[in-house]
Order: sequence, then structure tokens, then C-alpha cells
Amino acid sequence: MEPVEFREIAMILAVGEELSFTRAAEKNYISQPALSKIVRKVEKNLGAAIFDRGSSPLRITPEGQRFIEYFRRLEQVRSELEKYCESLRRQKKADLVIGAPSFFCTYVLPPLVASFQMEHPGFSAKLIETNDAELRELLRAGVLDLGLTVEENMPADLKSFVLKSESIVLAVPRATPINARLRDLALGESDLRGGLVNEDAPCVPIGAFAGERFLFLKPGNDIRARGLKICHDAGFEPQIVMELDQLLTAYRLAEAGLGVAFIRASIPCYAGFSPDLCLYRLDHPDTQRQIRVIFNDGALASERRKSFVAYLKSCPEVR
Repeated sequence: MEPVEFREIAMILAVGEELSFTRAAEKNYISQPALSKIVRKVEKNLGAAIFDRGSSPLRITPEGQRFIEYFRRLEQVRSELEKYCESLRRQKKADLVIGAPSFFCTYVLPPLVASFQMEHPGFSAKLIETNDAELRELLRAGVLDLGLTVEENMPADLKSFVLKSESIVLAVPRATPINARLRDLALGESDLRGGLVNEDAPCVPIGAFAGERFLFLKPGNDIRARGLKICHDAGFEPQIVMELDQLLTAYRLAEAGLGVAFIRASIPCYAGFSPDLCLYRLDHPDTQRQIRVIFNDGALASERRKSFVAYLKSCPEVR
């Protein structure tokens, strides 16, 4: 018997899943005659029919059931081999590969990695900017070792722990007329600590800003979803004048007077407090959220990786 190629296995599995040569051909961007030719070649090589073409709909023969079971095992082994090889390639380049949104990659992770390197000479880490939607798949594929996320619903196949909590505040251009009435309630530098707003800082109702122009992040971002809910719970639809990719961009545009924006309370701490902005604490539970470290348990097998995770859990810089 000649070896069956992985491409041929993929075609067989596609037909077995769809129970249709037409749909399997469309799914794999191949013509139906070409797909049928591949299947017949494999069947001839194996010495038995995999599919009963005389039935409608298409049925898998008893022999075909066994072949497909073996093919699935082979496909799983191939996938595991690819992930292992990718893991080896990454290990040669860095001790740890971390994925996170650009804000974390720019401001939060570099000093943490640098501090850890002082205690562990020779340790290297690679930072990859990614969004929450991509993060889980990159972890499952073995491309990333761990990541940072603000997603609340954690998948069962990945591990996580809370790194820290953070507050969301409203950044309002100082020239906005409503500040004349609310300025005494604006937050000062002493009200912000480690990304959190002091509990005794005054709150402002979001309804006070119902008539303002808003800068929002694009759909799919957690702060966008929270900002919309905060506005809707107050009974108004925000007038969104611009949708952006990055939170820091929203902060700078608010600073330039183009609109108000929901931002991380930690942004002014990293990017600098702006005299052109007033920051307000809002009275809504969705202004508090958790930052989580998420990882594939098997990716932290090495002692250095385990040490870095332990460092994150105990480091006062992130608390």
C-alpha cells in the first residue's frame, strides 16, 4: 500500500463531515471531479470503498468508518507535531511569548519584563500585539505562551488568574462648558493609584454628558461595550463622532477637544496628566473590571516561565 498524503486525508475527512462531494469540494476550493478522483485513488490504494455512492444521502461504509477514525487520529497527531515544532522554534528565539493589546505591550509589560530580567539574567521575552478575539486562538495554537485580557468569560480549556483590577473614567476636554459646573468633582493625580480610582473620590452621573460628542473604540472592544451599557442604563444613546482602534488615540483626541472618551484610569499615569482634560469618576459598576493573565497550562512547563508567572502574581508594581 502506498502512503496516503495528508492532503488526501483532509479531503476524505471533509467528505465524511459534509456527506456531500459537492459541499466538501466547495469547502476546500477544489472542483468536484478532482475531489472524486482523489477519493477513488485513496479507496483503490486502501482496497475498500469509504463511501457508498449509491445511497442518498451519501453514506460512509463500515470499512470507511474505521478508515476515517484512523485518519482523524493521524490528523490530530499531525496538528500536535506542528504545534510542537512551532514551540521549539519559539524556544530558540525567546523564553516566553506574551500576547496583549497594544497598551499593555507599550506601557505595562516592558518594565515588568525588564525587572524580571534583572533577577534572571539571560531571560528573554517576545511581546506580540493582539486583540482579545485573536488571543485565545493564538494560545491554543501554541503561538503564545500567555496573554493579558480583560475578557470576563474564560474558556474551559485555558487557565487564568486575576493580575489586577482597574477603573474606567471619562475624559472630557477642559473647554467643554459642562466642566464649569462639574470641575470641583474632577479627579486629580492623587485620586488615581495603580489604575484604580480612590473609593472616596466623588462620582458624576453619566447623564450629565448626554449631549456631548463621544469618541468610542471600534466594535469588539470591551471598553466600547461597557461605555454603551453605561450610557444606555442612563437612558440615552451616545452621539459617536469617531470610532478608533486604540485607547491612547482616543485619549489624545479627547485632549485635542474632539470629544469625550471612556479611558483606562491608568492612561494618564503612563501617558501623562493633561491640563487640557478633566477626568471624572462615574457611578456605575461597569467602570470596574479585572485584568487577567490567561495561558495554556502546558505552555508553562519550563521553570523560567513558571518563575515569571509567580513574579507577576507577587509583583507590587502591578498591584
